[in-house]
Amino acid sequence: MFTEVARTLLKSFLISAAIYPLVLLGVWGLIWLGALATDLHMPSDTLPLVYGLVFAVLTVALIDILGVASVVLALVASANLIEYAQLLVPGRTASAVDFIAGLAGITVAATLVWAARTLVGRHITGEA
Repeated sequence: MFTEVARTLLKSFLISAAIYPLVLLGVWGLIWLGALATDLHMPSDTLPLVYGLVFAVLTVALIDILGVASVVLALVASANLIEYAQLLVPGRTASAVDFIAGLAGITVAATLVWAARTLVGRHITGEA
């Protein structure tokens, strides 16, 4: 049992390292959207929603390839690392709101995928 847990954690860590560039591209996209939102005079409180949506899209896109547990652990780790990394970038600050928005996006997307799979599975097997 311990080896299975260790294997899952190691797999999640490796996946996190592998998808981190993809997550960073999403974050750079958010920074670009933030600059665009400032130019368009959009309210800055909409950016956490976009942040959550980026993580939701990543969750849905990767969940079939890598598995639920690995994707959720890897993306949560990536969201956390992004907030810590912003402490090192001049002009950027870490935000608990952004981290929570990322967690919400991951949770909602993983739940929707699980629910859809459950409903499709029940439909295929003929369960009520």
